[in-house]
Amino acid sequence: MPLPFARPLLPERVRAADPAEQLRLVRRRTQPTLLFILRLVITAVLAYVIALRLQGNPAPLLAPLTALLVVQVSLYQTIRSAVQRVISVVAGVTVAVVLAASLGFTWWSLAVTIAGALVVGYALRLGDHILEVPISAMLVLQLGTDAAATDRILETLIGAGVGLLAGLVASPVRVQPAEEAISELGRSVAELLGDMADGLAIEPDDRVVQDWLERSRKLVQKIQRVDEELATAEDSVRLNPRARGVLSPGLILRGRLETLELATVTIRGLARSMADRTGLVAADRAGLGADMWEGDVRDRLAAVLRELAAAALALGVNPAALEAYVSEGRRHHDELGRLLREDPGHWPLHGELLVHLDRLLDGLRAGQRAEAPRAPRPPARRRPARPPGRPRPEGISRDTVRNHAWPL
Repeated sequence: MPLPFARPLLPERVRAADPAEQLRLVRRRTQPTLLFILRLVITAVLAYVIALRLQGNPAPLLAPLTALLVVQVSLYQTIRSAVQRVISVVAGVTVAVVLAASLGFTWWSLAVTIAGALVVGYALRLGDHILEVPISAMLVLQLGTDAAATDRILETLIGAGVGLLAGLVASPVRVQPAEEAISELGRSVAELLGDMADGLAIEPDDRVVQDWLERSRKLVQKIQRVDEELATAEDSVRLNPRARGVLSPGLILRGRLETLELATVTIRGLARSMADRTGLVAADRAGLGADMWEGDVRDRLAAVLRELAAAALALGVNPAALEAYVSEGRRHHDELGRLLREDPGHWPLHGELLVHLDRLLDGLRAGQRAEAPRAPRPPARRRPARPPGRPRPEGISRDTVRNHAWPL
C-alpha cells in the first residue's frame, strides 16, 4: 500500500499529452519546413529574373542554382555559404582562364586544370565548396571564351546576392523549437522516472527492470537530436537582425541540456543497479530466501523517484519550481537511507542505489542554480600607487617596481 506522501506526479502533464497540444506541436514542426520551401522557390525565381534583366542571357540558370545552394536555415550559415561559393567560383574561373590561354583544351590540360583547381580549393579552405572550384574551371575551359567566364562570375554574384537578401529578410529565429525539444526531453526523463516509481507498487521482476534499462539507453538518441536543435538555434541568432534583444540560447538552454544529459547517465546507472538488485533477489530466494524489495523500501524509493521526475519535468518547463521538488526528494532520500541501513548484509548494493539517487538530486539542483541570475560583480579595487619619492629596494629591477603596487 503506497504511503501518504507518495503523491502522484502531475499525471495530466507527464502521463499523456493533450491531443490538442500534440496537434500544435506537429503544426509548429511542419510550418518551418513549408516556409523554408517557399523561401527557396521565391529566392530562385527572383535570382533568375534579375539575372535575365541584367545579362540578357536567354537561360541564366546558374543564378537560381547559386541562390538555392546559398540559402540556408540560418543567416550565419547563408552568409558563410555565399562567401565560400563566390570564392570557389572566382578561383575556378581564374584557374581555367590562366590555363586555357596557354594549354588549350586536351585530356592532359583537363587533368592539370582539375589538379590545380583542387590545390587552390584546399589552399583557400573552402570546405564543402572545394569541388565547385574544378567544376567551374572545367565549364569555362570547355567554352574557352572570356564571356563564359564573365557570365559565370556575374550569375554567381547575382544568385549569392539574392540569397543573402533572402537571408536578411526571412531568416527565422529558431529558439522556440530548441526550448520545445528540451521540454520534450525533460518530459521523457520524467516519464521514465514516473514509470519506475509506479512499477515499484509491487515487487518488480527482471523483465520490467530490463525495460527501464533499455529506455534509459534510448534517451541518449534523444539527447543527440536536442543537441542538433540547440546548435541550429544558436546559429539562427548569430548576425540575425531579427534576433535583436534575444539572448543566445546557449546561455540558458545549453545548461539545461547538460543537466538532463548527466541525469540520463545516472538514471541508466540507477536502472542497472535495480537490475542487479532484482537478480540478487532471485538468487536469494533460490538459496537464502531473503527479500530485498520490502514494501516500505519500495514506497520510499518510489517517493524519491516521483520527486525526481517532477524536478526533471520542471527543468524543461519551469526551472523556478525545481528547488521544491529536489528538497522534498532529498528528504525521502534520507528516510530511504535510514531504512536500508537496517539491512547491513546487502549494504554495498544499497549504497550504490543511494549514490545514484544522490547524484540525480545534486545534478538537478546544480541545474537550478545555473538558471538563477548572477549578481553583478563588484568593481575592482585599484591598488594604491607607490608614494612619490619612496626609494626602490636594492636588487629589484625597474620593471618589477613599475608592475608592483607598494603599500602605503
